[in-house]
Amino acid sequence: MNRRTFISAAVLTALAAGPAPALARDRRAHTRAVTDRVGDLLAAMTPAQKEALVRCDFASLASLGIPALTMVDASAGLRGETGVTAFPVPVAQAATFDPDLAGRLGQALAVEGRGKGYNNLLGPTVDLTRTWHFGRQAEAMGEDPLLAGVLGARITRAMHERHVVATVKHFAAYTQEADRFFADVSVSGRALHEIYQEPFRRVIAAVPDTSVMMAYPKVNGTYATQSPALFNDLKGTLGLRGYTVPDFWAGDDPLAAARAGMDLAGLGPGGVKIPVGGLTDGSVPAARLDDAARRILTSMVASGLLDNPLPAPSPHVSTPAHQQLAHELAVNSTVLLTNRSGALPLGGAIRSLAVIGPAGADALTGASGSTYVDPGAWTTPLAALRARAGSSVTVGHAQGSLGDVPLAPIPGSVLSHGAGATGLAGTYYAGPTPGGTPVATGVSRSLDFTSAPVSGLPAVWNARWTGTLTPTATGLHRFSLLISGRAKLVVNGTTVVSGTRRMRRFFLGPYDYPLQGTIELIAGRPVDISVEYTNSAADSGTCGLTLGWQPESLVPAAVEAARNSDAAVIFVNRMAGEEMDHAGLALPGDQDQLIKAVAAVSPRTVVVLNTDGPVAMPWLDDVEAVVQAWYGGAGMGTALAEVLYGDADPAGRLPVTFPADPAQGPGATPATYPGVGGEVSFAEGTAIGYRFYDARGQTPLHPFGHGLSYTSFALGSLEAAYDAAAKELTVSVGVTNTGSRRGVEVVQLYAGLPAAAAADPRRLIGFRKVRLEARGATRLTFVVPARDLSVWSGGGWSLVPGRYTVHAGRSSRDLSLRRVVTV
Repeated sequence: MNRRTFISAAVLTALAAGPAPALARDRRAHTRAVTDRVGDLLAAMTPAQKEALVRCDFASLASLGIPALTMVDASAGLRGETGVTAFPVPVAQAATFDPDLAGRLGQALAVEGRGKGYNNLLGPTVDLTRTWHFGRQAEAMGEDPLLAGVLGARITRAMHERHVVATVKHFAAYTQEADRFFADVSVSGRALHEIYQEPFRRVIAAVPDTSVMMAYPKVNGTYATQSPALFNDLKGTLGLRGYTVPDFWAGDDPLAAARAGMDLAGLGPGGVKIPVGGLTDGSVPAARLDDAARRILTSMVASGLLDNPLPAPSPHVSTPAHQQLAHELAVNSTVLLTNRSGALPLGGAIRSLAVIGPAGADALTGASGSTYVDPGAWTTPLAALRARAGSSVTVGHAQGSLGDVPLAPIPGSVLSHGAGATGLAGTYYAGPTPGGTPVATGVSRSLDFTSAPVSGLPAVWNARWTGTLTPTATGLHRFSLLISGRAKLVVNGTTVVSGTRRMRRFFLGPYDYPLQGTIELIAGRPVDISVEYTNSAADSGTCGLTLGWQPESLVPAAVEAARNSDAAVIFVNRMAGEEMDHAGLALPGDQDQLIKAVAAVSPRTVVVLNTDGPVAMPWLDDVEAVVQAWYGGAGMGTALAEVLYGDADPAGRLPVTFPADPAQGPGATPATYPGVGGEVSFAEGTAIGYRFYDARGQTPLHPFGHGLSYTSFALGSLEAAYDAAAKELTVSVGVTNTGSRRGVEVVQLYAGLPAAAAADPRRLIGFRKVRLEARGATRLTFVVPARDLSVWSGGGWSLVPGRYTVHAGRSSRDLSLRRVVTV
């Protein structure tokens, strides 16, 4: 094999298939070929050219045949592009529990990326969900490192096989948006290695030449982008041969980052903060510059960028096959949480169906931020349900709720102060809290501003507006605050809305980040109103507040539609994205009231949760079925129609635990979320997700791995044995479809370690999705390497001798089989 030979995709696929001697030899041959070619390139480069490579100045390298790295966010499709496929968000991808689908997703993303002119895809995102607060959990891959790592590895490998570099995000322990740039995460070495670095380890083991994006916050006192310890973990312990890169914000010292181990200096030329000559003037050792250049070239050569030039960009790269894949992913991520009295699937007895809520063009297909993808023309859930129901079924739609959107500004005509003067009286102060002598006063006919509402205010200011609101209708009123900063709305002495947003919306994506609340009011009866606001918590240099309302409730009309139908399907949602976290578990606005009101009149009420993760369900005992749809991309509508009508089994399982109340799970104290004095304590150690619930004896609303089928399954005959020579545990379990229709099951294996390991009660060590015909049966075999049973101790991994308990079941809390194995 000469130095310019590139290993084909077929060989790379074979290389990742297993550890057979021939495959190992091919892997070594591939590594030598890449190493030799990179060595030749480096030998031909001057220090200035190496610096140009690190600084993303690719135009200076054209004579060497080194192409530019062209980057795009690509965790659920190509963010910012049109004519592409909007796939389900990463948490939905995790809900599939299906590595094969993940591999097909990686292939499709690579094909569309190259078709649009990109050879570096920023994804997959294998961050873990530590708390239910995490506003970016839609972009994470659940709470378990094995699940996230296995799926992330398959996506990454498929991308590299199709000649793009994947950039895996975000290393490491990135779990909240609150103070995300500056928070200092205090986390044990054991938790770092066993939990937060573990998904990356699996990806790197599959594709050592990939690239990795570093996280924003500090980890144990040092920015991740500048932490020699983290770079040593990544490159030394985990074995990364490819390059590291910062996110768009790279910490406060890019040269310190380069010295610590950062390779590429930014996400494209616009993100580079190191001046020309800054890497060759002695600020960074020459060996470090050589290493950075070598790693960048290694990723490019290994993935075939030099031998496979990008085609001319195409305006439309989505294909029917990719749209079908988006549909399959959405079906396989849909989780049936509850199904009483055979409410689902919808059958022939349903002659009239009321679809309620944001189910049309207002249905959310994605989250805001780096993961948002324009779906283009797509089939909405309402349209899909109507098409599936056919002409013999009357499918009506009642809005019921607007969902999680900002409301229209309250008009000045219903606001007054003093002796009936129009508008609200405002008093303005310097600083973040009221006090001292006001710096200004004024009257606002309405509160709707994105710049200082009066002149002469200091950089940080606060205000309080007071007056009277005269309702124009009787009943449930919705209010919203769309803010940059912190605000509180009080009506008749009751706090209706309160909270903080750094920005009104993140600049990537079309969605706003409102705060919502409701209160009952009577038409013509004035109520006192006050609004407090400060820009101290806003994004630097910004401010903004829009006080919105919805005086006439849409709930009564939805109740009547449900009353006159055989069944009701209610769609509810919650906005999520970058630069925001969830302050509470409740569904925003009037959606809880809507569900309870409809359930009171409809004997067959189905709730579809189009959310990024868990929400409170105070109405759970009042409804017959609950379906978790996440944000399903362009295939969400057709997938839901298939699942609700039973043309497909609900094949998703929960990749995150749903708490029964806000106090459950990690992050229940200020010190552990959002942090005190800028420090966030990961006091729970390795016990995140189901591990925390097991360790603390908490009973979740719905456990990790949970999901119902339209048929029934039984597991039996669990066998387990440890082979000391091979250093692996072999487990086999029988699975039988005991029902009368074809269905999908996800068999899950967990292990309890010996007491001497001082580990969490159980950890996931394997999972397998199976499809069986009615009365069909099969036997599954799992091979678990000793590494997956080991613990991080004393700076390394160790397999603790003793008795290991192997559990098999359908979720972290439904484990019907158990075997004890001595190691």
